Amino acid sequence: MSMESLKKPNKERIVQALIGEIPDRVPHFEVAIEDKVVKEILGRDAGSTLAASRGASDDTFFAPPMDPKDYIDIVNYTGQDVIGFESLWVPAKYEDEQGNMHIINDGRIKTFEDLEKAIKPNWELDLAPRKQYFDEYKKAIEGTDIGLFYLTGALFQSSYQFLGGFDDFFVNVYTNRELAEALLDMCVDFYLHAIDIAIDAGLTFLFLADDVCFKQGTFLEPGLFKDLWLPRMQRLVKPAKDAGIPVMFHSCGNVTDIFEDIIMELGVDCINPIEPYSNDIFEIKRKYGDKISISGNIDIAGPLAFGTPEEVDAEVKEHLEKLMVGGRYILSSNHSIMNDIPLKNYDALINALYKYGVY
Repeated sequence: MSMESLKKPNKERIVQALIGEIPDRVPHFEVAIEDKVVKEILGRDAGSTLAASRGASDDTFFAPPMDPKDYIDIVNYTGQDVIGFESLWVPAKYEDEQGNMHIINDGRIKTFEDLEKAIKPNWELDLAPRKQYFDEYKKAIEGTDIGLFYLTGALFQSSYQFLGGFDDFFVNVYTNRELAEALLDMCVDFYLHAIDIAIDAGLTFLFLADDVCFKQGTFLEPGLFKDLWLPRMQRLVKPAKDAGIPVMFHSCGNVTDIFEDIIMELGVDCINPIEPYSNDIFEIKRKYGDKISISGNIDIAGPLAFGTPEEVDAEVKEHLEKLMVGGRYILSSNHSIMNDIPLKNYDALINALYKYGVY
């Protein structure tokens, strides 16, 4: 296998890793590379690869993704196999006294009356723009081996962070569960429509992300959390799986305690990012590595940000030697390539992959 071939993006590589087959090398995937690092790579301003980091505006209700031509240049540099964008947050809206609409991001839905006043996501304002970008991305990768991913599904996080407010949402879980579930169901409805658009565009894999854990464990008692969350997230997994499309799932925090009876029941193909502060990725690999793929764990608060290229090389080597055995590993940081990560260290991660990550 030539080095040129190993460095070239190829969507089949990441699909093989997701479904348990052995690719030519371990894939590399970062959901976000922030703007300053992107500028260092490209030599020009192109923004972050993740639109959610820039935020939506009240003019568009949607943060436009990176220009696909810039993103293609990024993956040709990094060796990643896919480009993509996100619909993480549910764009429910409210109307002010002047009749102007604004995104709900202040936790204002406290009662059913508040929910009735909310303007639900719709085709014209919220879904049609996403279809337009899917069409652009699909056209941009025609004739290449680059694939397409879609990041979405933050039903819990949208509800507690933006729609209902953290404290009030979790209080309502106990005191007004019907309202809490109504918020979750509004989110599910939007995401299902968005996922249908993504599947029609020729999705390589679906990336569902919902931060549901602290470092100590789930925000709610695990049994209650499972009852509220698992069947709803399974509804988002199902359309992709029915279409034969692999699904990756992301949650920050300690997922170890919910691995057996929630993560494995979810039915996804891969778990990300398995933060090193609260999870032992090597033990997870030992117990579940033949059943589910794992992605992440390279510490952004360790050598990648604060060490030398040689220290990055050593950390990546250790992970690859222990985790690539039998396949089912995707090299990733435990968050994203943030602006405080020197490009020389990110380069060291990429180069280590080609040294140690070939099957």
